[in-house]
Amino acid sequence: MKFVVQGDLGQGAYHVGDEAMALAAVDELLQRTGAAVVLLSRDPAQTAALYGTRSIATIEFPWPPEERSAYLERVRRAATGDRGALPPADPVWGVIEEVSTSDGVLIAGGGNMNSLYGWLLYERAAVGLIARELGKPLVVSGQTFGPTLLPQDRKVLHELLDSAALIGAREPASYALGFELGLGSEKLVRVLDDGSFLQTRQNGESQNGEPQDGGPQDGGPQAADGGLLEGGLPELPDLPAEGYIAATVGPDAWREGTRTLAAFAAVLDRAAQLTGLPVYLLPHMGTLGSLDAGADHESHRTVLAHSRSGRLAMLPVLPVREAASVTAAAALVITNRYHPAVFGLAAGVPVVALANDAYSDIRLAGALGNWGLGDWALPQPSLSPGGVDEAVLEAWNRRDEIRRHLDGLRPGFERSQGTWWDAVAAVLRGGVGSYAGLEDAPALRAVESWSRQAAEQRELFRTLSLGIGRQWTEWDDVRSQRDVLIHERDEAIRERDRILQSRTFKAAKLLGRGADVARRLTGRKH
Repeated sequence: MKFVVQGDLGQGAYHVGDEAMALAAVDELLQRTGAAVVLLSRDPAQTAALYGTRSIATIEFPWPPEERSAYLERVRRAATGDRGALPPADPVWGVIEEVSTSDGVLIAGGGNMNSLYGWLLYERAAVGLIARELGKPLVVSGQTFGPTLLPQDRKVLHELLDSAALIGAREPASYALGFELGLGSEKLVRVLDDGSFLQTRQNGESQNGEPQDGGPQDGGPQAADGGLLEGGLPELPDLPAEGYIAATVGPDAWREGTRTLAAFAAVLDRAAQLTGLPVYLLPHMGTLGSLDAGADHESHRTVLAHSRSGRLAMLPVLPVREAASVTAAAALVITNRYHPAVFGLAAGVPVVALANDAYSDIRLAGALGNWGLGDWALPQPSLSPGGVDEAVLEAWNRRDEIRRHLDGLRPGFERSQGTWWDAVAAVLRGGVGSYAGLEDAPALRAVESWSRQAAEQRELFRTLSLGIGRQWTEWDDVRSQRDVLIHERDEAIRERDRILQSRTFKAAKLLGRGADVARRLTGRKH
């Protein structure tokens, strides 16, 4: 038995969250089926070396909307057997071959099924249509859908989801959008993020403190019985036993030109003073093992440059299981990225999250809301009136209550996610999987006024941010169409010039002149 798994692996910059979702999905499938797994990756050699499993090149789509639409149509032709649709060296053929010999296809969790990341949406659409044409079961797990979708992308997303036998939406907004697309509850269900209960294998234990069979004991490259490899990479740093704050600060929202990093540094300084704990900046995107290369490192250097407390320090980009372990061991998590919140909540750690734009706000509010802590997911404007500081203060003062709340939810959520993966495995094996969906958690509400202010700010913030995102994608689409027209015009001009310079045209022109002279000499008009 063999399954093909699509994630966002092998990117130019190692991305902890993307790796976490794919690896957690593979862990769950291996535990239930023992099947061989083939991972689709942008860097198959790196993925195979990191995790000790087979990997092949994924289908990479171009950025411009017109180009990716055209490429998807060629993939569609290839999937139906048209050998002339694409060059023999195109990665599509390898994916088609792998899917054809598989028992099922899993599109692991992610947040890229929207027009802002349209090339990634189309990668998944391509894998989905290949699975459909070859008659293979398809499951789409732990996704954010939207919020920004161009009409043509909405159609592509609908086609992808319609061809899946089982679909997991990881926040209420995505679940609602799925229903807007016409999906019924027989296949669309609410789930937690795929990486929520990722096995960390730290000191031979899972993230939840239970024995983990086959886990590495000394940090070296060892095979894990029922899991993947992660060896030869940076070991966990020595972190203070008395506790620390884990903070991850990704770049500002580039589409909207926000400038929040200096203010974020001040928040972390005040958090260190409040708690008496050091702050470790834990990057989730960058060069694996590096302290100075990658998007989060740039943000963290900016934060350090504005910090005045002397209590902040940078960590390297750690392999996904180690990054999850560092987060799980923290006393408090402060982040504007998604997966630090996911890891922290599942480990019972109080989390305060700040969203840079509507897209991240929907995801962060969904992640914390799933655990009943939605009040502690704040929109970007909360930085200005000090709402984030007040949220940190209340989270810290109520940290024992928050831990008890999260610890009380975790056993039920673990059972629920286990049932989800049972259903996924059943579908991929060609059977029928049943899962009722994630139940709503009781809310633990903030009692101070900062949460009401954040709720009031959120509506306008999302409206403005979604408008910016929509305008950006529409302009990108128009620009792409313009570029296609310019290319076609330039091709037409080159073809005209080629014709004008050809011997045939020159000869015809010469003959035409001769005929004209003859007509004048004979006095004939025709």
